[in-house]
Amino acid sequence: MSPAMLSLLRTSLDDCGLGNVTVIESGFFSYPYEPNSMDFVYSRLALHHLPDFWKSLALHRIYEMLRSGGVFRLWDVVYNFEPHEATERLENWCATGRHVAPVTPLDDGWGCWEIAEHVRDEHSTYSWLLEAMFERTGLSIEHADKPDATTAKYVLRKR
Repeated sequence: MSPAMLSLLRTSLDDCGLGNVTVIESGFFSYPYEPNSMDFVYSRLALHHLPDFWKSLALHRIYEMLRSGGVFRLWDVVYNFEPHEATERLENWCATGRHVAPVTPLDDGWGCWEIAEHVRDEHSTYSWLLEAMFERTGLSIEHADKPDATTAKYVLRKR
């Protein structure tokens, strides 16, 4: 929904000569869609802003948007560890941030305070819960890349 990110995406699409892509500025619940009308939906670092109840409803809407066989590509902050590992994993993640005073703007990377704020205020989900939501909504996991304890990239297909 960021105008700057949408502008960057449009420029990238033009640079690649991809005229068959429609960039839509809308939220998970505000977009008026035609059922079974899309071949591809992409979400990057947005779904974790929704609590799980709303996340499952957003996934259902994406499912409804996709044509049979359509693809949903998701890249987000996802917890790839068990609950009993949470304290250690989250402390380790926070330690990867730069040690700067809270609210210090950084041009590259995150401050420790930003990561801690994310853990406290955002709605990242355990991968095993998120994957159950995919299955429940009719999205099959074709590929899952979990490069670390807090990131996941999925290629999902409408059955």
